[in-house]
Amino acid sequence: MNIDDLINNNYKNFTENDKYICQCILNNKKDCCSLSIEEFGLKFHISKSSLSRFAQKCSLSGYTALKSIIRMSYNENINVENSISTMFESYHKMIDYIKTKNCSEIFKNIKYAKRIFIFGSGYSQAKVASEFKRIFLPAHKIIIDAHGKDMAEAIINVASIDDYVIMVSLSGESETIINMAKKLHIKGIKLLSITEMKSNTLSGICEENLYINSIKMSIDQDFIYNITTSYFILIELLYIQYKLFLNDVHIPT
Repeated sequence: MNIDDLINNNYKNFTENDKYICQCILNNKKDCCSLSIEEFGLKFHISKSSLSRFAQKCSLSGYTALKSIIRMSYNENINVENSISTMFESYHKMIDYIKTKNCSEIFKNIKYAKRIFIFGSGYSQAKVASEFKRIFLPAHKIIIDAHGKDMAEAIINVASIDDYVIMVSLSGESETIINMAKKLHIKGIKLLSITEMKSNTLSGICEENLYINSIKMSIDQDFIYNITTSYFILIELLYIQYKLFLNDVHIPT
């Protein structure tokens, strides 16, 4: 239980002095984490005995236990704030990356492909594949999105040298998608991988590669949230760049 829940659950039993202590603690968590009971009491004009009684009213053994809970709550907030900053920084990096990357070969492959197969190796990646199909709908291309081992085998069997296959994977190490990439590569089919920004087996097989920054955000001690927004930013920016490419470069139909 964090300090806010602890105080809310016991607030009805607090005196006016206890409520003042609440205000001091909630507005000065950093001080409470770093100062001793004597130092905290001196700074905010609260006696040691009042702080001890306040902790006991919160069903704790004493101020030391209260301080431990406050420290945990404070650190959780810091972690979330740092994760959010990292997330925003990741989005900016994604925009800069796609602005500076030369995607001419990717765009040519999309333009000339008879069909585009986009395969997602997992649940989140399958949603990205579906979004790619939706975003590129105005491009008037035949786009088939798929996921799962059976669909991977189907693509291997039906894809031809005139098609373009895009494979979305976080790690780039899934056995299914690596096997798929190897077999398609042997058939001479052009391949594009979209993976997290690190060296991986899938990107080594494909002729063209795009990368995202994979972010794991710590919401609390029990829950790690895997941010997938970078995939969707990449797909949307890729479509915009593709349309600009078609306008700038004369490509006969």
